[in-house]
Amino acid sequence: MLQKFSLSVIILAISIVGFTYLYLTRPVSQPVTIKEQTWIVTTTRIKPTTLSPTVTLYGKVESPRSATLRAPSISLNNLLTIKEVLILEGEKVTKGQALIKLDNADSQLNLRQREADIADLQASIDLENQRHNNDVNSIEKEEKLLSLIKKSLERAKKLEKQKLASEAALEESQQFVEKQELTVNNRRSEIKNHKARLAQYQARLDRAISLRDAAKLELERLTITAPFNGMITQVAVSIGDRISSGSILITLYDTTHTKLRAQIPNRYQEEVLAALQNKQILFATIQWLGQTIQLQLDRVAGQINANSGGIDGLFQIKTGKETLRLGQFLSLALQLPEQQNVIVLPFEAIYGTNRIYRLVDERMRGLTIERIGNYISPTGESQILVRSEQLKLDDEVIITQLPNAMDGLNVRTSTLNISK
Repeated sequence: MLQKFSLSVIILAISIVGFTYLYLTRPVSQPVTIKEQTWIVTTTRIKPTTLSPTVTLYGKVESPRSATLRAPSISLNNLLTIKEVLILEGEKVTKGQALIKLDNADSQLNLRQREADIADLQASIDLENQRHNNDVNSIEKEEKLLSLIKKSLERAKKLEKQKLASEAALEESQQFVEKQELTVNNRRSEIKNHKARLAQYQARLDRAISLRDAAKLELERLTITAPFNGMITQVAVSIGDRISSGSILITLYDTTHTKLRAQIPNRYQEEVLAALQNKQILFATIQWLGQTIQLQLDRVAGQINANSGGIDGLFQIKTGKETLRLGQFLSLALQLPEQQNVIVLPFEAIYGTNRIYRLVDERMRGLTIERIGNYISPTGESQILVRSEQLKLDDEVIITQLPNAMDGLNVRTSTLNISK
């Protein structure tokens, strides 16, 4: 029993000694030092300046002058025949240019009839004037003849009293006097009524001339011409078509009065209206077909449509309007009035909608900025204008987009200078 106990103690002692030896002779590990990762970014040194921001708008080409040309009405026929179609859809036309010719045979007949009526009335007026001249020249002779006949009647009365002439001779002389008096009275009446008859003829002639002029207009209207310089948007007929008066023939719009209507967002509305009120000119540009189209804000719409996000601006197209088409949708860059103390940054510098990061002691430090608008650099690059009271001259702003961007992130920089 004592031997078993002594053996257990010896084994325990050996175990303790072995453990102590292993613990004292164990390898000592060196502490691990964790090095913070550094991200490489590009920065730009800012320089607050005065610039005009640009706003991207979306507009539609329209014209306040557009026309729908219809078939005219004619006097002798209810139907018209298309004789010639001289243009096609999409062609440019000039004012007065012939577009469509209609069959004019009936209208020519009508015109000849009206001209014949005029010739007939002019002949009637000539005859009336000749008759009047004859009456004026004859009245004096008729009156002298009446005077002679009256003297002859007086002599006949004296002879009849003296029983030297018969009663039949006296009656015959009396009849001659009465007949001549009637002739003179008729002649005087003709002379007196000459002006009234001439006025009647002249009124009928004026009416005939008016009808003749209307027939000429009717004939002219059978050749459909362009009312202004414009572009054809639709040709609704072809050669040989039989149409009624009032039928649509052609639609076109005035290319010299082309406008572009674009909605100006509410956040820029006050600024734009103030500029217009102060007679300040606001320009805009469109990049289209490899060229820059120049526009100028002419005015704004007289009303704001319900549920709209702004007010419509009407832009006058200064250059390049010949390349645009009615109803075309385009994007344009509106140049707003100059803003002071603004900073130009590339879009890559913006996180979210209004946050950027400065470089401070090799750390990212975020701040909130005010977005003023876009800016097109002289090289054509699209950038953004921002403003913040916390930004100072020569501050470094990070313009590299980091997916793990956060306040205090350690970065190493390469600097990029961005100037106006």
